[in-house]
Amino acid sequence: MTPGIRKTKVEDLATQWDNLGFQIRPLNGYVKYTWQNGRWDMGSFVPAPYILLHINSGALHYGVSVFEGLKAFACKDGMVRLMNPALNAGRMQQGSQKLRMPEVPTEMFVEGVSEAVKRNVEFVPPYGHKASMYIRPLLFASGHMLGLSPLAEEYSFFVTVLPAGGYFGKTGGEEGVDALVMEQHDRAAPQGTGAVKAAGNYAADLDPVHHAKGEGFGTTLYLDARERRYIEEFSVCNFVGITHDNKYVTPTAGSILASTTNRMLQQLAKDEGMTVEQRAIDFDAEIENFKEVGMVGTAAVVVKVKSITRRDRVYKKDSFDNLSRLRANFTAIQCGELPDKHNWMMDVCPVVTKE
Repeated sequence: MTPGIRKTKVEDLATQWDNLGFQIRPLNGYVKYTWQNGRWDMGSFVPAPYILLHINSGALHYGVSVFEGLKAFACKDGMVRLMNPALNAGRMQQGSQKLRMPEVPTEMFVEGVSEAVKRNVEFVPPYGHKASMYIRPLLFASGHMLGLSPLAEEYSFFVTVLPAGGYFGKTGGEEGVDALVMEQHDRAAPQGTGAVKAAGNYAADLDPVHHAKGEGFGTTLYLDARERRYIEEFSVCNFVGITHDNKYVTPTAGSILASTTNRMLQQLAKDEGMTVEQRAIDFDAEIENFKEVGMVGTAAVVVKVKSITRRDRVYKKDSFDNLSRLRANFTAIQCGELPDKHNWMMDVCPVVTKE
């Protein structure tokens, strides 16, 4: 660990597992791979929270960066497991193609994620707490660039981890948040980078989301940039609505990031016999057709949206029965309390007993 940086101790967290929040804590270190001369190296573990980076790196100047988010869980049987990491690897590969970066092979992605978890395994929250280890893989142009051509000659793939609770707080999922429809801001252009997890997409959301929070809202909801008519997604989550006849509906468009959590929840909904629809959703024509609305994503899992405000109209959403049940079943699979019928969970290593 770098001098002057106090590493988090497991005993510091002994009374905090149920109140971790979503924040950065210095742990043992991170996993690093470097791409040079047309290939990736074998990877290494770095016991520090910093990197050495060229001042003209493509990531710093041109935003050539994509990242992922997934979780590791201490399961009921004493194993630490990942949930469907191949989905995240595939999504990062799509992002690397869009931003002209070398692809991180699925095997290397899973290896790096697993190694980062193993090297910090004592910080995986124990079974029985509503917490997990959040994992952040990051791919970026670490080599220098001046202009958009030629491309950088060096790229880095890092994996960092942190113990985390709910993204919207301990009870955010059930209590719900209020959403504000953005009228003066767009999340992504129709043919832009919205469908990949590019770092710049989130920079574009900073001003709108802080404006919304200043007005007392918990999140923002974006409509399509062309007409501001069709629902796209929330600030950092997919939109899911449950109709009055119990259909699971989520929007589809070329500028929406495909949530891995949403994909698996759709499967659970189908398993229950629910109809799942992926289609365009006209906000004004359909928003009142939904008795439940949820924000869906890795960090948030499923968060109730209790109201959506557009201009001078407020649409209340009091019900959360179906989404709450799907969330409960999903998290039960994650920690080994329900059978993993779809083989989503992958063993990493045994848990470390924390006194």
